[in-house]
Amino acid sequence: MTNVSNAVVWECVKKSNCFMRKGIHGGNHRTLFSAEPGNLYNKHSYKFSGLRHENDIVGVQASKDDTVDFIKGSKKNVNKPAKAVTHYKWKQNARRSLVSVGKQAASMRPDLKYPAQARMAAVQKSLRVKKALAK
Repeated sequence: MTNVSNAVVWECVKKSNCFMRKGIHGGNHRTLFSAEPGNLYNKHSYKFSGLRHENDIVGVQASKDDTVDFIKGSKKNVNKPAKAVTHYKWKQNARRSLVSVGKQAASMRPDLKYPAQARMAAVQKSLRVKKALAK
């Protein structure tokens, strides 16, 4: 895929792909969501697509051991799938990890700094609720 531009990739996958979720919002208005990895807003759009930005994926998710995973793509290892994506685990407090995620996301894609921080805050809040319910 490295020989193809991001715009061509998006034109190929925007009409139908396995990550597309269609929601009915009343009447003829349809909301399109996306479940692809690296899509911070879960919107089916060119800007937030994780499929078209294969080199610079930025993602935040909860891991199995109740820590937060930050996913960062590597531009130099695009052709090596095992090394193309790096996972960072944060066990530090919420404020420090928000600052760290902001710096990491801004180094890859500055336009996704605030969405990455918002996603990190939401994941951390869900983990706090999960821990509180377990007690």
